[in-house]
Amino acid sequence: MSDSGNTKGMRNMENAILEMQRNLDEEHFIAFVSADENPYCVVMKSDELNFPDNKTVVIHRNGGMTTIINLNFIIEVCIRRFGQYA
Repeated sequence: MSDSGNTKGMRNMENAILEMQRNLDEEHFIAFVSADENPYCVVMKSDELNFPDNKTVVIHRNGGMTTIINLNFIIEVCIRRFGQYA
């Protein structure tokens, strides 16, 4: 895949994740799931997301905490309900 193809694919993923976040309610969150599912990273509606490159998501939380996710280790991005494991 060419660089322009990689960029387009990343924009599609970025847009999909941002759309998922916009549609969240107080009972749901976005889970970035790794191969072993332990741990996975949670994104809330109130979090600020940045995508500095095609392999990284930076999550800024209201309390000041920042989490950096390497997308190479993520096998699934999905919406989950609080209290739901799978």
